[in-house]
Amino acid sequence: MRQASLLLAFVLFTGCGVHQRNLNRDDLHHRCLLLTTNDSESHLDGPRVGTPLRFHYQGTLDRIAAEKRRQLRQRPQGVLLVSAGDVLQGRYMARKDRDRRQAARRAWRLYEQAGYDVGVLGNHEFDAGPAVLRYALSGLKTFQIVTSNLDPHSPTLHNPKERLYKTLWTRRCGGLKLGFFGLLTPTTRNISDFGDTRFSDPQEPVLAPARRAVAALRAQRVDVIVALTHLGLRADLRLARAVSGIDLIIGGHSHTLLRKWKIAGQSVVVQSGERFGHLGYLDIKGRPGGGIIRAASSWRVRPIDEHMSPDERMKTIVSRFRADYAVEQIVGHRTKAWNLKGRERRRYGRLVAQAAMKWMRTQSGLSDKVAGAVLNMGGLRTNSIYPAGPVTDLEIRSIHPFRNRPVYLDVSGAELKEMLEHACTKGHRGHLGSRAILAGIDMRCNGERPRVRYRKSKGQVVGIAQRGQRVQRLEVAGKKIDPEGRYGIVTNDYIARGGSGYWWVTQLRRRCADGEDFQRRRCRHLPTLADVVEEAVRAGTFGEP
Repeated sequence: MRQASLLLAFVLFTGCGVHQRNLNRDDLHHRCLLLTTNDSESHLDGPRVGTPLRFHYQGTLDRIAAEKRRQLRQRPQGVLLVSAGDVLQGRYMARKDRDRRQAARRAWRLYEQAGYDVGVLGNHEFDAGPAVLRYALSGLKTFQIVTSNLDPHSPTLHNPKERLYKTLWTRRCGGLKLGFFGLLTPTTRNISDFGDTRFSDPQEPVLAPARRAVAALRAQRVDVIVALTHLGLRADLRLARAVSGIDLIIGGHSHTLLRKWKIAGQSVVVQSGERFGHLGYLDIKGRPGGGIIRAASSWRVRPIDEHMSPDERMKTIVSRFRADYAVEQIVGHRTKAWNLKGRERRRYGRLVAQAAMKWMRTQSGLSDKVAGAVLNMGGLRTNSIYPAGPVTDLEIRSIHPFRNRPVYLDVSGAELKEMLEHACTKGHRGHLGSRAILAGIDMRCNGERPRVRYRKSKGQVVGIAQRGQRVQRLEVAGKKIDPEGRYGIVTNDYIARGGSGYWWVTQLRRRCADGEDFQRRRCRHLPTLADVVEEAVRAGTFGEP
């Protein structure tokens, strides 16, 4: 049995991509190994193994740290550990004392202690606003952040005493001079709390900065140009075809697991999944005069699991870090599994929307006014199946980590249709179809009809240039909407402030559950959706009609 387990471990290690061969000293000349992760979202200790109250953590960051050290023993000065964005997020942003600044800073510090060398900012780095990000990045010493398409003079992130990130970075690895630049997705303006942060080229926030970065790195006579991107795979491929001179694109944002690299333009494009599920191995051989020899280079991914040995020191550090967070408690019982994988997650989302409607109806003066709910799919953050049985508070908060609050909209039927036209456009990862989780509302989209188009100024939406015509059927409470009728709709504060591109919602009448105008405090004084779900689970009403 033990021999079979060892054989399985060997197959898992060697079977994910190009075969790993033993390298002699000559092979290591002008060769660099880039270990890659993306969209890890602070899954610092990996999945739980066991029952809700008797379990252990499989471990992720401790195993990555050990793997980097193991590789460095084989090729000193020839290994770099890189991140393609979305370091922050997840339950490790929720400390007992609710100090998100300290939570963010300690999370970045953990990545640094694990041996990360360089990374690009992702959209989730802005979830708590640029002030928290500024605090979190200050003090990093060996983990270099590189982002080339932000305005370095954006007020909050501009720190004259300490440069929080660089626009370009060079590093020698295995005898090669590597030049790095980084690109953050422009959708961060709409899907996170971007605050006063600005892109350096609002009208062309990706290609123009990329071309400047390539030219500047070539002027520094680097051997290999590496783009660390948090754009998504489709945007990476467009970048590769539009900008010449990029040798490697190490990407994130679309959570894509590429078992084989993709070639586009002159570039090799890779991405290694999400949430520390896999570690990428991009082993490159430099070409005399610049570039890489693809035939002598390779890409593979390896699962981060029990077959990858942990670093005991890092394991202890993560355990100490975990002590600052709430002790897990059982809050109720699931009669049916919660499936948050793929398209099935919409079913769970509908239960949340229904719970939000019930909760809003209990608030003063709204019992007979709430007719439907509109939430965003991106607010559900795990990709797991929770089996029937005990429900814990940390399970709920891992699914809903954003602290989104319910918000009440008083809208006409015509205004609701305009709002939902945006739900019939492509999502920020290119998916077509309804982008909303609905309860009490039945809607059908026709993707062949004209979509809503927005008027922009300096990259920001300021109005509607063309009204959408994709909403072909819209019913509330089982009845066709009356354009002149009034409807009470529950959404969340993220959509209420225009998140995910819902600009039209910012033009509507918005208020908190206690009647306060949304603009005053954005409902921060009221319960979150996670609180609403937990309350329903405790009462045994979650999932009931």
